[in-house]
Amino acid sequence: MIGFIKGILRDKDMGTVTVEVGGVGFLIAVTNSCMANLPNIDEEVKIYTYMQVKEDELSLFGFVSPEEKKFFMQLISVSGVGSKTALQILSAERMTTLISSIINEDSSVIANCKGIGKKTAERIIVELKDKIKPFDYILPNETNNTASIKNAAIDDAVVVLTSLGIGKNEALRLAKEVAAENDTAEQIVAKALHNMGG
Repeated sequence: MIGFIKGILRDKDMGTVTVEVGGVGFLIAVTNSCMANLPNIDEEVKIYTYMQVKEDELSLFGFVSPEEKKFFMQLISVSGVGSKTALQILSAERMTTLISSIINEDSSVIANCKGIGKKTAERIIVELKDKIKPFDYILPNETNNTASIKNAAIDDAVVVLTSLGIGKNEALRLAKEVAAENDTAEQIVAKALHNMGG
């Protein structure tokens, strides 16, 4: 199994990238978030990967982070969801949005992904709602934009708060109320829960 590939980015096009490692070019199908975070051509890149081995095919799927890869692995554990379908789901929506929809048992978000029907969306929710732990999927935000960092932290905090049974609108209100400029999602959640207790 190939856990990640680190090498020189040689090509990127239509959801696939080619990374050269030791004179070998690895063709990797990647998520939209992975594609958006790629460096320029001929620069070094590290992509977290899942290798799928079939009788007549060897495929590599790439992710921006270990968390995104972990969520992909959860998706393909669902009966009837293959690697390409899981990649489509991850490319259609932000991961926090998908996790929130699973926790809140809202199949419409996943059903809106290309090639995903209502039955498949409902099966994903049934099979994953008790396996998903929101804090496992909070991504480190690497942007230097303070507003973006704060918004991403609030979004992630809302996912965690709704998983604890708080309504989405109430969770958003609580998170915005307590969030300070450089707070992480964990800090926002802790302060929101403290306020509720008080």
